[in-house]
Amino acid sequence: MMDEDDSSQQVCSLTDTFSVIIQFVLAAVAFSVLVLKRYWEPRYSRRPLLVFGLDVSKQAVGAGFIHFFNVAVSQLLFKKQDPCSLYFVNMFIDTTVGLLILYGLITLTRYLLRNSEFPWLNSGEYGTPPQAKAWLAQTGMYLMMMVIQKLSVAPLVLLPFWTSFRKLVFGPLQGHEKLEVIIVMLIIPFFVNVFMFWVQDNILMKKPKREDSPNFESGLNLLQAEEVTRLVSKPPQTQPSNSNNLESK
Repeated sequence: MMDEDDSSQQVCSLTDTFSVIIQFVLAAVAFSVLVLKRYWEPRYSRRPLLVFGLDVSKQAVGAGFIHFFNVAVSQLLFKKQDPCSLYFVNMFIDTTVGLLILYGLITLTRYLLRNSEFPWLNSGEYGTPPQAKAWLAQTGMYLMMMVIQKLSVAPLVLLPFWTSFRKLVFGPLQGHEKLEVIIVMLIIPFFVNVFMFWVQDNILMKKPKREDSPNFESGLNLLQAEEVTRLVSKPPQTQPSNSNNLESK
């Protein structure tokens, strides 16, 4: 288990005003990347704004649960240890082993619900028009998966290896509380969360089919219009006249 040999040097706080501001900045910046991701989706399969908002909000609920759980464990449960380094360990485990577990749970759920009478229980399927009960049911299921994931990886945090790792990586930052908070709660999590949000969004969204997409017909019409414009704007190729052929002879 993790020892308590750093009890005399608690170098940062995850719950003071400065840390909370940093966490809000991280959330705003990281989730804004998903807006860019939507616009990079193929035009025929791009999600309507409402469906995209439901997908993102569902992920936000799950990410908020994991974040506050990690903060509570790091700041409150291990009171005599450096909370910033503990938070980093939790975050690292969540984005590696935890992400694999979450992917497996969602894949298993989709498999079990493939012939269900309630298709709106499948992640990303909210009905036409989208229904609030579908979002609530999916969000509840997603939170249960997050709980299972967190319980599954929790013992990994207690491995003795992490004590030496935290001392090696975060030891030089002792005495620089705000710098440690910025590195642990903003800089590193930005790249980690962008990766995690991007992957989770691909997992949670409905896998599009061209013919089922609301934008497929309009996209097809656009392509056809572009083809017609190209053909019309192409200059006609003139055939040499018979008289010119005779004169050349």
